[in-house]
Amino acid sequence: MFTPQVVKAPTSNDVALAAGVSRATVSFVLNDKPNSRVSDDTRHRVLEAARLLGYTPNSAARSLASRELAWGFLIPQPARDYGACVDRAFERLLTETADDGTDAVWYRDREQTGAEAAQLWARYRPEAVLAEAERCDEVATEMLRLAGVRALVVYGSASVEYAPSLAVPQEPFGRLAAEHLLELGHRRLTFLLPTADRALTSAHERLRGAADAASAAGATLTTTNASDTAGSLRDWAHAWRFEPAAPTGIIAADDRLAMAAIRALTDAGVRVPADASVIGADDHAAAAEFIPRLTTVAFPSDVLAEALLDAFAQMRAGTRVDRVRLPAIGVIRRESTAPPAPPAPLRRLADRRVAANSPKHAASEGSS
Repeated sequence: MFTPQVVKAPTSNDVALAAGVSRATVSFVLNDKPNSRVSDDTRHRVLEAARLLGYTPNSAARSLASRELAWGFLIPQPARDYGACVDRAFERLLTETADDGTDAVWYRDREQTGAEAAQLWARYRPEAVLAEAERCDEVATEMLRLAGVRALVVYGSASVEYAPSLAVPQEPFGRLAAEHLLELGHRRLTFLLPTADRALTSAHERLRGAADAASAAGATLTTTNASDTAGSLRDWAHAWRFEPAAPTGIIAADDRLAMAAIRALTDAGVRVPADASVIGADDHAAAAEFIPRLTTVAFPSDVLAEALLDAFAQMRAGTRVDRVRLPAIGVIRRESTAPPAPPAPLRRLADRRVAANSPKHAASEGSS
């Protein structure tokens, strides 16, 4: 388990001793100075020594001369999309950290992983790092510890054993959405999958949760691929009107897809939720103002941000932290979901009964 390094971080002198060269040579190699006339063999020895020791140039010291920023809190961009709830929590975490006077950065590079990523991040001497498990493995964690990082949380779909971790499982988003529609009485469901590569992993995990719930209830679940624009769903929405076994419950991988589906269905003359119910995920900022207001699955981002702030404060104070608990994921019930409409013959009978009980019909009966 990750614990802050209690001895000093490796220095360029340590690298020089390990490589059997002078500190000046280390400086030439690591700073890639031109015309330094360092042989390829020597360069390799220096770079290998720096890698094994977990050494990175001290940007805090260099900033005195170059005015570069030494970051206090660093969140590298994840390789995959964990949903808007997670993004909002991280953004709030950065905002509150910055408000407390700590330099906080959402680091946009997402290409490097493992040791290469750790070297890149450690170059800025952050005090605290919140990194994705896919990019921050056990080797990277040890390198960050040796570089002087005092607080680290690694997050992903499941917990890890080598560092304090935050598990953000995606299956519950799909499972809860499906269970909500099933409780309303829907038995024909479809799941809208995004086409963006970065969103696919989480979307497929959410689909797996929905499929498990549908299978347990004996319901059918199909899938539809679409981007988050109404145009990409236009043909699907028009075909819905002529499909005898069209799904009455629609689960979108996220709220943007859900809102695009509602727009496409409305344009095709399909009423939401009278003809079809739609549920999304992540509680997009526009979800509560959309027409109809969108039912969604989410967790409170502000609660997660506070939990992370507390965990980092404890680690900085020397307290061991093993896990950061994710807030409960739940359904936010709004207007885009309702019980399915009755079959056509029953619907016509219900319409006749409504018409028979209407004031207009009663008035015509009285005048005859």
